[in-house]
Amino acid sequence: MRNLPDRRVLIRWMFDALGFLLIFAHDFVVHTLLCADLWGAFLFGQNSAGSSFVMAAAYFYLLPTSLLCWITASGLKRNKRWARPVGIFTSVLLLCGFPGLMIPGLIGLHYLTAKSSRPEPPAAIPTKPTTDFWNAKRKSKAQPVVFTFLWFAAFALQAWFAVYAHRHGMPAWNPGWKWWLWFSVFVLVHTSLHESGHSIVAWAAGFKLQIVSIGPFAFWRGHSRFQFRFDPGRLFESGGYMGAIPVSDRNLRANEIAVLAAGPATNALTCLVLLAVFFSLPGTAWQDWWWVAAFNAVIAGILAVGNLIPLGYCDGSMLLHLILWTPAGRLLLDRKRVMQMDLQADDCHGLAAFDKEIELKEAMLHRSLAFGQDNTVMIAVCRQALGSACALVDDWPAAEFHYRKCFEFEGEFAGNPALVGNVCAGLLRAAVHRHHVAAVGPAFTSAVEILEKRKIDGGDVTGPTVTLTMLAQAHQHNGNFAFALGEIEQALKSLPSGSNFLTVRAHLLRSKAVCQLHLEEIEGGLDTARSAAALFRSSVIPSARRNLAWEDIADLGDELSPTVQSELPIELLREGIAHLESGGAATVAALYRIKLAAILRQTGRPEEARAALPAEPPLFPAVRRAFLAERAELHLISGRSDLAVADCRELVALWRAHPCAPAPEIACAEALLAKACLATGELAEAETLARQAADLLGAWQHPDAASCLITLALAQSQSTGDSGTASLDEAFRLIETAALLTPVEKARLKEAETARIEQASAAVPVLV
Repeated sequence: MRNLPDRRVLIRWMFDALGFLLIFAHDFVVHTLLCADLWGAFLFGQNSAGSSFVMAAAYFYLLPTSLLCWITASGLKRNKRWARPVGIFTSVLLLCGFPGLMIPGLIGLHYLTAKSSRPEPPAAIPTKPTTDFWNAKRKSKAQPVVFTFLWFAAFALQAWFAVYAHRHGMPAWNPGWKWWLWFSVFVLVHTSLHESGHSIVAWAAGFKLQIVSIGPFAFWRGHSRFQFRFDPGRLFESGGYMGAIPVSDRNLRANEIAVLAAGPATNALTCLVLLAVFFSLPGTAWQDWWWVAAFNAVIAGILAVGNLIPLGYCDGSMLLHLILWTPAGRLLLDRKRVMQMDLQADDCHGLAAFDKEIELKEAMLHRSLAFGQDNTVMIAVCRQALGSACALVDDWPAAEFHYRKCFEFEGEFAGNPALVGNVCAGLLRAAVHRHHVAAVGPAFTSAVEILEKRKIDGGDVTGPTVTLTMLAQAHQHNGNFAFALGEIEQALKSLPSGSNFLTVRAHLLRSKAVCQLHLEEIEGGLDTARSAAALFRSSVIPSARRNLAWEDIADLGDELSPTVQSELPIELLREGIAHLESGGAATVAALYRIKLAAILRQTGRPEEARAALPAEPPLFPAVRRAFLAERAELHLISGRSDLAVADCRELVALWRAHPCAPAPEIACAEALLAKACLATGELAEAETLARQAADLLGAWQHPDAASCLITLALAQSQSTGDSGTASLDEAFRLIETAALLTPVEKARLKEAETARIEQASAAVPVLV
């Protein structure tokens, strides 16, 4: 069986169900489970005062025990620290309910006293209160209190309906313990009607429905169709929500008001209809079912009134601010516009138009920043989204900058584990790609801590697969390939079958292939990579996401290349590039042409590498920087050092003009310029550039520090005749001990640097 709830959820259900059982099936509990009448007669005699006292004590015992059961269930649901001691006390009370309540009492004690049930220390995330207006509304304490009073009023109304039914000759209804079952079912039904009202009006207004969640059921839009999931962990939850995005700004305020009002209006209309049915039932053949109409009328009315009271984050609050057109109302509508832009950005993502996606996400961020501290959640979300978009074009300094800016929003992080997980995982990838060894460990620890907690707590509408995939990738980036394979296998088992999850399966197989190759399972890894590529090629993938699938194939080839000496990575890159170019994704195709050229150059095929480069220099800054770096390397190999110097000078200027002015990337560009200057005989400049780059890159444990040392040694050899053997040995030691390079990458780098030294040795006899 898949996606079974964990023990905490089962224990919470047990306490929740016991609370209802003790209250609404009190006679069954007292007489059958506690056997109070039998114990009273045995101890004090039939119909004695002592027997009556035992019966009274049994009934009195039910009230505090049921309340404590509900309190324990609520604390376990919210991971409160007090839930464990309260639960232990409640379990001890249940043990007193001999014989029928001893079993749940023992189960509760066994779980709550076990070491694994104790609350884990909180993650190192500050708990500064959020300044975001609408996010603060979600944490309203008044809203649940008001709803509690409303439900107590509902009990009173239901009692009044029972009295009215009795006076008009309708039969009594004594549900006993079944009351809570009917209550759960009817609340779920009216929650469904409520969300249906929102959804129908949103569809009529031209909004694009994204998700509808009702209790344990969730329907969300994939990239081609709606998908469905049943979450047993929310089996006894009755809340719901609907997400829809406008596709136009026309009449947006009026449309949003109509969408928000539709839910409570549906409940109110249902209540009125059921009231009319109830009052028309006496004397009819349907009068035995009066309780259905009355029960549902009460629930529908409570939901209508409760959702219109402007407290917390609810329909009433949003309607009030939109109708009065307050700053909070304008903020609410602006968020809809940002979500609309995000939908357009997702369309660009599917087309692999990453440059346009970045432009849209930059515009989203600028728009969100206009509302300042009242909009911190959306600002943090836009920062994370822009960081992820920058990572798509290998602009890792910008990606890291936006990820780190997210940490300024402490209160928003505390309530959004999905955002925290994405940011920490993104920081880990940025640290690995920038070769910042000291940052990898902390980023990995933070990412795994958050993702492991999210895996336990759940919360993903699509299930645990996404979290497991992110965990696998985190272990993969940290070099824990065996652990990564374990998470991948678990994710593959939890992944539902069907074409809706084909791309997710392909990404899991891709990660599995990389891990297998790192573990030297060469044949198995290559076979898995071919399986992943076959899934990316599948005709089931929607046409709007075909370019993205081809980009995935090219990216798979790029990711395989550092792990294995095989033609497969090159074949996958060529295939992906060809389809991206025919699909109109010119910028991304150019990026992968540059990556293909780098692989061909590193494997000793410079002519093929030159042919693989884009015919025209790309204009998009991130791709142009990569182009200049690779073309300079090829110029150096072919002996056109003057052209290499020109490209390197432009490359350094572009990195210095970068919004983040990233020192390591500038140093890498200067290290390449030093190589070019050395080749043209500009020894002083080569030595100066190499020395200052070596200082910074050495502190980062960046492999380009080795290139700087070799350049220094060669420059000194040509200027002073010193062979620089110590520097050369240190350079090769740095390559050999580089923590983030694979054995294949180390071998290629040592081969390239050895060829450079031999070329210099031939030109300068003193080095021989």
